[in-house]
Amino acid sequence: MSDPAWFVYLFALTDCSAFKVGFSCNPFQRIHAFCRRYYERFDVRQSLLLHLGAEADARAIEATLKSELAAFRTDSPVWVPPEAGGQTEWFSAVELGRAAERLRSFLAEHEVARVIDAGEYFRSELERMCGSFEPWAWSQAQQVCDASASAYTQSSALALADSLRDWLDAYRFFDVPLFRDDPAALGFVMNTARLRA
Repeated sequence: MSDPAWFVYLFALTDCSAFKVGFSCNPFQRIHAFCRRYYERFDVRQSLLLHLGAEADARAIEATLKSELAAFRTDSPVWVPPEAGGQTEWFSAVELGRAAERLRSFLAEHEVARVIDAGEYFRSELERMCGSFEPWAWSQAQQVCDASASAYTQSSALALADSLRDWLDAYRFFDVPLFRDDPAALGFVMNTARLRA
């Protein structure tokens, strides 16, 4: 079993309006909760993760950052679903550079801490999940085909295709190859995901 990992994150928006401060043991799952097409809504190359070994450290650092940035709080984007939470942890993008500097300053206080480029982290997560994603994608594509055969299940087929397309687009965005040994399977999955198009 691997050591526990906690992260304080700065997720910058692509429209340069704001960034999100928070902590999580799974930043990939967290950013996905904000938007399934997170790679379009967030500038993952400007976003940062501070990797820590303890939840208490992550909580304390997040609280410090939020306190220091309190005067620059801004509204959560309208497209973030309410169930994602964290509506009060968004700050003006003009402070992103200062927040990133402050995030790095915690390295001196925590021996095991390191700052990670969020885009690289998300790419490595997608690579790690490749082995389970490919069978899932194939199964989703089969379900889309089955559901699209009937007018009664057409809406279900469209929803499945949308979800599949979001994931495939993420793999494409991060340039992670899929179905390397089976181009026919890749073609089938990609074509099926374009059902709505």
